[in-house]
Amino acid sequence: MHLCLCVDEILRQVFQCIESRSTLCVLARTCRTFYNPAADQIWETLTAVEPILQHLSSARLVKKKAGSYLALLHPLSDDDWNTIRRLSSHVRRLHITLERNLPLHDAVNDAVPQWFCLLASPPDSSFLFPNLRALSFDVDRYLDVSGTGDMYTGTTQAIIRLFHLLLRPRLSALRFEMPSSFYPHLDISSIPVLCPNIHTLSLGRQNFYCDAVPIPDEVMYRFSRVMSQLRHLQTVRTYMTSWDMLSSLAEVKGLRQLWAFLPHRLGPGPKRPRGNIFPQLRTLDISTGSLTSCMELLRWTSFKEVAGIYIDCPVPTDDRDSLKTLVDMSSLISSQCKKLESLWVFFSPFDDRETPAAWPRPMLEPYRAFHQLRVIALQTSYSLMLADNEFEDMVKAWPLLEVFHLFHDGIMSPPVHLTLRGVTALLYHCPRLRDFTLMFDASRVPERYAPRFRGTLVRNTSVRYMGVYASPVMESAEVATYLSILMPYLAVVGVESGAGYGSEWFWMCTRHQRRPAIKLDMSPTKIYSLLTSGTEYGSDGQADYGKEWSWTSRRDWR
Repeated sequence: MHLCLCVDEILRQVFQCIESRSTLCVLARTCRTFYNPAADQIWETLTAVEPILQHLSSARLVKKKAGSYLALLHPLSDDDWNTIRRLSSHVRRLHITLERNLPLHDAVNDAVPQWFCLLASPPDSSFLFPNLRALSFDVDRYLDVSGTGDMYTGTTQAIIRLFHLLLRPRLSALRFEMPSSFYPHLDISSIPVLCPNIHTLSLGRQNFYCDAVPIPDEVMYRFSRVMSQLRHLQTVRTYMTSWDMLSSLAEVKGLRQLWAFLPHRLGPGPKRPRGNIFPQLRTLDISTGSLTSCMELLRWTSFKEVAGIYIDCPVPTDDRDSLKTLVDMSSLISSQCKKLESLWVFFSPFDDRETPAAWPRPMLEPYRAFHQLRVIALQTSYSLMLADNEFEDMVKAWPLLEVFHLFHDGIMSPPVHLTLRGVTALLYHCPRLRDFTLMFDASRVPERYAPRFRGTLVRNTSVRYMGVYASPVMESAEVATYLSILMPYLAVVGVESGAGYGSEWFWMCTRHQRRPAIKLDMSPTKIYSLLTSGTEYGSDGQADYGKEWSWTSRRDWR
């Protein structure tokens, strides 16, 4: 064997390129030199504990009518614990989901799997996952003990005990979701002591306010104190948002990304913070059903370093004049975030007011001075009312635009005011544009032969995605030629299914020189996830947790 294959660092780099688990298992059995780097790669990520437990001598896969489950035939022996320690020491990322046995297995009435309480009582903490770097700990809401008396007291204690056992000193990423009744029993203050190097933290679940018992204010306050002690935090995602929590996060010097679910009522806001607040925050992601809470947060402090803002307020329930609020929000953001580069606003109120002329120009007008903007995406339930000249006058302020989406929500046949001339102006003034969504009339070309703007042939080689929603179009060879010249490298056309003109756009794609693919129902969140994947702004507006936890999808362990 070549000497370079005896170098552990080289082997680890090579084995990281191998995706097949069976290949890694063969390598681990090849020789002692290969064993540790191959075993570390095999066991690096676990989305269930069963792959370790099935190596125990007492483990059996029991098959019943309701399904199969792993059972241990007797208590764990010393040999069993040594096996657990040997295998779990390789694990760097662990996802545990504790669910109530629903439907119950035949003759199994435990609240959680039978082996769980055994695993929660090791000889000492070194036997369980001593080298963890990332932990995702999810307790099903059906295990909520509120109102059940002492029915699951032992189970609750075991769950909390296991959670604390897994808080390892090398942990850098922590995510946990539990029913509200569990939090008062956690030793929250120990988190910064047990794992002081956390840089990624995710708290709570989307429906935690719907649990039987709300989280007490004292517990929320203890969580906020913990935030101020985690000095290495860079990314926080929280469904437990309070003014105390926000005040503590504002003092975390290294915080770069903040995702916060804002409840309908945050309560009276504290005084405007002073000093160096959110000094490195680059991305602010807000999910809420309350415009009041959103506006209160934006007024509370200056997000002067923020470059990316994502606001998802799908169905606001506390606003009587949504259009005015959107305009006020834009004015507030533009006054607070002078370094803004990326703006996503998804807002779909039930509002039957008439759409104002030149919409959405009143909302986007405050950003005309932001020539550095690279991304603008807006979804409302109001129709696009801009004509070509007004549209051109607006978009020429953003020469660096790479993404520009104006989505319609809940409007099957919105009026169309833009034409291909407006689209041509957009691509002329924004040569870096890669992706855009607009409603425009594509039934005829503004010039007969080629797309020209002010005498210049417009040929944008950057555009890869064009969302057309239900834009009218005809099966015209002239239009197909025009689009081929205008966007020669177009790869995908997004069309709303059932909104009309789908077959015409399919015909148009077959005549385009690049034959772009048709994608149906490309929602704003789908596009956002695709565009921001692997970037500083990356996240998913609808997922319960961010992209950094994508590895937690459960894998088949049988």
